[in-house]
Amino acid sequence: MGPHYLDQLFTPKSIAVFGASERPNSVGALALQNLLEGEFSGPVYPINPAHEELHGQRCYAGIDDIQHPVDLAVVATPAPTVPEIIRQCGEHGVGAAVVLSAGFGEGGDGAGSRLQGAMLEEARRYGVRILGPNCLGLIRPRLGINATFSNNSAQRGSLALVSQSGALCTAILDWAQTRNVGFSAVVSLGDAADVDFGDLLDFLALDPDTDGILLYVEGLQSARRFMSGLRTAARLKPVVVIKAGRHAEGSRAAMSHTGAMVGGDDVFDAALQRAGVVRAMTIGQMFAAAQVLASRHRVQGRRLAIVTNGGGPGVMATDRAVDLGLTVAELSKVTMERMDQVLPRQWSHANPVDILGDAPPERYGAAVTACVADPGVDGVLVMLTPQAMTRPTEAAQAVVEAAKQTDKPVLTCWMGGGQVEQARELMAGHNLPPFTSPEASVEAFSYLASYHFNQQLLMQTPGPLARHSEPDVEGARLIIEGALSEHRTLLSATETRALLRAFDIAVSPVLEAHSANEALIAAETIGFPVAMKINSPDVTHKSDVGGIRLNISNAQAVRGAYNELIDAVVKQRPEARINGVTIEKMYTGAYGRELLVGVVRDPVFGPAISFGAGGTAVEIVRDRAVAQPPLNSFLADSLIGKTRMSKMLKAFRNMPTADLGAIKEVLRRVSEI
Repeated sequence: MGPHYLDQLFTPKSIAVFGASERPNSVGALALQNLLEGEFSGPVYPINPAHEELHGQRCYAGIDDIQHPVDLAVVATPAPTVPEIIRQCGEHGVGAAVVLSAGFGEGGDGAGSRLQGAMLEEARRYGVRILGPNCLGLIRPRLGINATFSNNSAQRGSLALVSQSGALCTAILDWAQTRNVGFSAVVSLGDAADVDFGDLLDFLALDPDTDGILLYVEGLQSARRFMSGLRTAARLKPVVVIKAGRHAEGSRAAMSHTGAMVGGDDVFDAALQRAGVVRAMTIGQMFAAAQVLASRHRVQGRRLAIVTNGGGPGVMATDRAVDLGLTVAELSKVTMERMDQVLPRQWSHANPVDILGDAPPERYGAAVTACVADPGVDGVLVMLTPQAMTRPTEAAQAVVEAAKQTDKPVLTCWMGGGQVEQARELMAGHNLPPFTSPEASVEAFSYLASYHFNQQLLMQTPGPLARHSEPDVEGARLIIEGALSEHRTLLSATETRALLRAFDIAVSPVLEAHSANEALIAAETIGFPVAMKINSPDVTHKSDVGGIRLNISNAQAVRGAYNELIDAVVKQRPEARINGVTIEKMYTGAYGRELLVGVVRDPVFGPAISFGAGGTAVEIVRDRAVAQPPLNSFLADSLIGKTRMSKMLKAFRNMPTADLGAIKEVLRRVSEI
């Protein structure tokens, strides 16, 4: 395999620093100092015409004065100088540049955008790849490279961190330092004018120093490249993502910070799941997820067994498991009998397995061994609270021995401080991730379960629908073209139904009427009872303006309803265009559920299929899940299962099970559209 196109960024043999300085706390001074104080084995060339020497070594007036090849340029000069510097770098054969300088497109002003355009034009002319501008820089601990202006460095390790926020990079480095977390690479994207998430994921997926990838995302320049890189990386190693801007207010803040596009959080979430990655909500969770996924433990489901010497922690762990959609495993009859043989008569006889406060190490080992042997258990959480008779380190050793006998993950939570410190170190040394609270340990198991499920989503490759006849794509296009030719952006009810029918989606017939007499004829044609709705291109939510009448059962009521509808809408929306009413058959089945199937067009990821509870209160109930098309049966099942409404599709009270096959077929055909 030949060199990667980002090799000179990540593995340079020589580095030049433009704007190198000795002015305390200036960007150029900090960047040069960090590079010189690292263990980088290659030459570092300071460039600044105002100095002949910096930190005891020659300072060059320009890159032309350096009579040696340079792989990487670190640029810390004012923005107006950068395009010319990139040109000089290109002529010198430099392959990559880290542009720390601000003052480009991030401010939203025309001058900054023009400078960025000029910089990129020179970069493309010479094939120079640019990280930044307006970024913190890049750290490669194994090579001793710290091309940042941060006061923090990074320990050597196997996690790669890519962040759109330089400030967050600094905070994470500080956080990691106190917890002995090491990195293979730390990259601050800044404004990502050139090198973006997709490029970095492409490199890190094949980087032998990287076992796991952490991403902090605010917005995306190219969703297609991001998803392509994400899918490639996630097939090879765990990827954990924090996406900021989960709510509208945060999204606006994120867009103003990076200038990148920010879409709906639920669509972003669906995209991450489909790419086989795990999403975390906090920095602590991100590292916990990375830690447990790096342990190489994998699960086949969501069923958790909990072993504890204290009832309270067991209840707390159970509550958190239910919050996260995990299943508290039901222990088999064989497991219960094994427990009865090795545990005191007073044990809980249920999951959580309470082995009592006086539990010696042997009891811990026996309980864990029995749980991991149960085919209905996917993972075990073992908890200890230090009580008077507890031997935390010996109990930890017993759990370590039991865990060696299984491929299932065994997570540990030794609660407390000094008394359990040695036990935690022992377990960590045997690849058993130690946690300090019931909630954090259950969350760790949920990351394993999410990773397993999302990897299944990643492997789905939906093919074309099996069908008797091809959809009438040409007819559907003509319907849309007809509306566009009239400068409309909304299809009428009849046009919408015709479009759906072109893709073999069953819809109830609807007729339009422009007078009370036409409404009567339409109702008699369809058959009573009927529903009548106002027909107006300017009224989307008809019930808000009194524009719907239901269960109309006779001819006289149709005539009266027509006039009432028109009057109500004219009164509330006098400016609205009214094209009469639509009439359709009223559903009279006893076992119906109101569902919503739709398409949302996300500004970042494009179309997504939505499913959830329908009806007039849909915006208030807000029971909606989304998935990226195309869908197959597995993906449609997953989409339905993410909603609260899915429980109402099963049999309950006098309601039979809904026809899930028909619902999935509708979802797949909408996906096909």
